[in-house]
Amino acid sequence: MAFGDISYLLGRAHGIIGNFLTKSQLSLLLSSKNLKELRAAFTQTPYDSVVGDLNFETQLSDVARSFKNSFAEILVMFYKQSNTSVKKKIRRFSERYNAENLRIILHGKHADMKQEEVIERLLPVADYSLEYYTRLITKPIGEIIAMQKEESLRIDLKKAYEEYKTTNRFTPLESAIDQYIYSILPKVSKHYETYVNMRNILALCRCIALKIPAYRYILPNSFIAKGLKAKSIQEVLEIYNYAPYKTIFSKYIGDKDVPLHDLEFAVERYLLKYWKKTFRYGTVFQSDSLIGFFELKLAEIMDLIRITVGINAGFSEEEIRSNLIYYGSF
Repeated sequence: MAFGDISYLLGRAHGIIGNFLTKSQLSLLLSSKNLKELRAAFTQTPYDSVVGDLNFETQLSDVARSFKNSFAEILVMFYKQSNTSVKKKIRRFSERYNAENLRIILHGKHADMKQEEVIERLLPVADYSLEYYTRLITKPIGEIIAMQKEESLRIDLKKAYEEYKTTNRFTPLESAIDQYIYSILPKVSKHYETYVNMRNILALCRCIALKIPAYRYILPNSFIAKGLKAKSIQEVLEIYNYAPYKTIFSKYIGDKDVPLHDLEFAVERYLLKYWKKTFRYGTVFQSDSLIGFFELKLAEIMDLIRITVGINAGFSEEEIRSNLIYYGSF
């Protein structure tokens, strides 16, 4: 591991973090009464150039895509500027966005979208070219699945495709991609293991609430297996009422109605708290500090999208703020 390489990338990361929204900029965005005011507020932030000439009132989906693209471009930039084992870690982290692009392509096929519309929605991904994705788009779904490089993804998608052909529902394919994403995160860092387990607990609770089979929405492993026989959300929470999971779930034990939406945000904030600490105190001996930076940047991007969607929906400042992850504590 080249410490100079990590040191340089961490320096770039700290420079980018320094351009995160300030409290005053955040307050300006949240005080917007409509999308026109929100666009004007963005001119006072570093994201003015990201949204460019987009009209918030008529191109809202393009605005959200521009935010996501700005994050993906940072990932690609860091990938190209690394030349050690860090490159491998960034490549693994980026694989989740290759999976997202695959989701977009398969859904485009399912919805019979035009090729150019699908291409517009794709994110830049380290080590994957636009030509590669353009080639995938021209193939039928069966061939797209067969072309996937990762064996586990290919096998799960083949099984899901058989169900898709019978039901014409996109859910099986989407669930296979979700499970693949959660399976690769622990390969990026062992600290994702707790997060994936928490997501599995949430998925199991959601399946119980909706009375649908859990196998389609969870990542099968020995951890979640002990909860599969649970008949209620309360029973699930009691099964996993030990550290570190009780940090999130214990206070909901005994509640008649468990707010799954609140649990979702609690899990995301739990993970972000860890990555904040990892990035802040990271050294050149810890490549996980870079993953911390990526998670922080992604959390900011998703908060900007939540603000934009919230303003468009007419939510109050308090309602929007309560749904923010990175800026939720501001």
